[in-house]
Amino acid sequence: MVYTFADKANITNREEIDKTIDRLCLMSINDSIDAILVSLNDLLARKAITQEDIFDNVKLILELNPNEYKSIDDLINRLNFIKGMNMEHPNMSLTENHELVVTIFDKFNELILDKFDCYYTGGLMGYLATNHKLERYHSDLDLFINEKQLIMLKKLVDYSDDFNFVSNMDSKGINGHEYKIVYKDTEMSVGLFLFERRFDKGITLKEYYYEGQKDEKQLFVNEHHFSKDYTDMTFSDEVRYHNGIPYKMVSLESIYYSKKGSRPKDRYDANIIKNYIDMNIVNKFDIEGKNNFDIKHKPVSDSIVNITGQMIQGEDKKDFKIK
Repeated sequence: MVYTFADKANITNREEIDKTIDRLCLMSINDSIDAILVSLNDLLARKAITQEDIFDNVKLILELNPNEYKSIDDLINRLNFIKGMNMEHPNMSLTENHELVVTIFDKFNELILDKFDCYYTGGLMGYLATNHKLERYHSDLDLFINEKQLIMLKKLVDYSDDFNFVSNMDSKGINGHEYKIVYKDTEMSVGLFLFERRFDKGITLKEYYYEGQKDEKQLFVNEHHFSKDYTDMTFSDEVRYHNGIPYKMVSLESIYYSKKGSRPKDRYDANIIKNYIDMNIVNKFDIEGKNNFDIKHKPVSDSIVNITGQMIQGEDKKDFKIK
């Protein structure tokens, strides 16, 4: 198959062809088919081959997994799925990605156990919570954590053999993670979203960011104040388990609500969990959301971000114990 399409595209470099074959042979069958479809689509976009070249030789691709791909329409649907999920040129195969993200999830949960006030969020959680097979590429994990425990988490991570605590504060804008927990030497991480618990039992999400020149930077925060009822609908106290390890996550309803009208891959994630949610709760998010409010561009003179920054700049890690 590789020789056939290389000939159609006038690719004559034998070393390049052999490397392509070796790379495909190291993949699972389905991962190799994904890579082939993307490569052919790239060649087609460059006009190196024609649709007729592909159609005339499509049997070579179908024979790789005839149980799953029975026609060229099946291959086209798969390519469209890959495009819609932004999986055209990933840093690793889909199988490797799924193995890595699950490994990180379990190892990080083993590290933090039940010592932290935190909740996972994001599309990955819909798959794990419903025991649905992972289907798309996942670039990271997302975790809401009580900012009062940020230093405790940093020190715990500093003593870990598997994770590194990384600050994004020098490069981030208003949006994005202030900090992330990177797994070993990979590009995969657990991105942190910070929150505060208020006396009225509601939660305030916080987005910290700097403005100004390097020597005169001012720290600001955007605060998103959730009412108690909105907080209760979003943050679930249910303890779930994955491979016997406990964790908490936001409600499936809140994930569905945030994804149902967003990007194609988010809408796909929403559809995965649609049969597992209470639509009455989803509908209440619009109603209760009217009781939420934001405070934007609030100057900050003293915060957990300042303290964490000082620690990262060289504060030692002696005498640390988890209580």
